Amino acid sequence: MHIKKFVYQAIKPRLSLTDSSSAGEDAEHLLEKEELYRRQNGRACLNSSIYVWTVHIILLLLSSSFFLQGIKQRYPTDQDCVAQLSAYSPALGAVEYKMVRFQGALLNKSPYKGAPSPEIDAAWDEIVNMGQIKVHPDDLKHLQKPTTQAKLRTPDGEWYTGGLEVFHQLHCVNLIRQYTYLDYYHRPENRPPAFTDSNETLRLHIDHCIDMLRQVVQCQGDVGIVTSSWVAGFPDPYPDFNSWHKCRNFKPLNDYTQQHLLSGHITKTSEDLTLSRPPCEGAGPEEICP
Repeated sequence: MHIKKFVYQAIKPRLSLTDSSSAGEDAEHLLEKEELYRRQNGRACLNSSIYVWTVHIILLLLSSSFFLQGIKQRYPTDQDCVAQLSAYSPALGAVEYKMVRFQGALLNKSPYKGAPSPEIDAAWDEIVNMGQIKVHPDDLKHLQKPTTQAKLRTPDGEWYTGGLEVFHQLHCVNLIRQYTYLDYYHRPENRPPAFTDSNETLRLHIDHCIDMLRQVVQCQGDVGIVTSSWVAGFPDPYPDFNSWHKCRNFKPLNDYTQQHLLSGHITKTSEDLTLSRPPCEGAGPEEICP
């Protein structure tokens, strides 16, 4: 067998000086590219962080705004509810509420009921005869009333005449009460002004009051509940009319009237319009009338 003789040879360098220089430059270039990449990547991370933090700050500001708005948001007050649930009146600001348990038992005593007497008449006079109040022309517009309404001319301007409806309603209750004691109130010493009218006019007055009160009761639509109890001597459940109601406090309404009383005598002038018949007489509820 022929065996080839192995001859040792020195390993030649693969890179020349020129090649070595080129390799160094390549390495340096690679390092520069790596550094550039690192910088760009860092800048991208920084930009990403700024974006994330910006979003967080915006969300924080929005949530803080909603939180503060929620704190500032208030529940509606009694005045808000009065304005929402009532027809306009300049006296709405005087409305206050309180809880009242009605005195509905048949034998309950009251300064407003019973056989007529000077004391009972005085009690009714205190809540009925309140007088007329002055109404500003701007309020008249909100009341949807024409400017042809009766008015009083004073040094501080013109005022229209008016009165809170509650006092007219109480007047009607009192008039019907007096009519149930006709013999007593027909006596000259006890006779109220309405009883000086003819029987026909008095009857019209009474019927007017009955229907006005009917409208008020239906308008209010009281949804309080009348319960019943078994009472000795009564075969059927006995109704309990002593129920709780949320009532408008009467005193502030009285105070409002006293503070806005119309002083002076109202006289008709040539400028005032005279209607051929009372306002809305014969007109339906949907008809426009002066």
